[in-house]
Amino acid sequence: MDKELYQQLVEPRPYLWWWVRDKEKLSLESVVQGVLAYGDMDDVRKLFHLVGPEKVRHIFFQQISGRRCNYRPETVNFFKKVFSKDV
Repeated sequence: MDKELYQQLVEPRPYLWWWVRDKEKLSLESVVQGVLAYGDMDDVRKLFHLVGPEKVRHIFFQQISGRRCNYRPETVNFFKKVFSKDV
């Protein structure tokens, strides 16, 4: 994760990763999952701004295509609809 992403998105929102001790070591995939699963729409907008909607979309679909999915069904449904439109 780059420093800007950490300073603007992760550091001000420690409640999205309450179980992680060293939040600076979070992967981009973990940041995407934390924001999409636990964040509000302002957090999602910030994520899109910093990472880019296409990259977030790619990571999200990669995460939900595996055997194990850490998103709630309502979250998966919502973001499938969000990403089916032009973001």
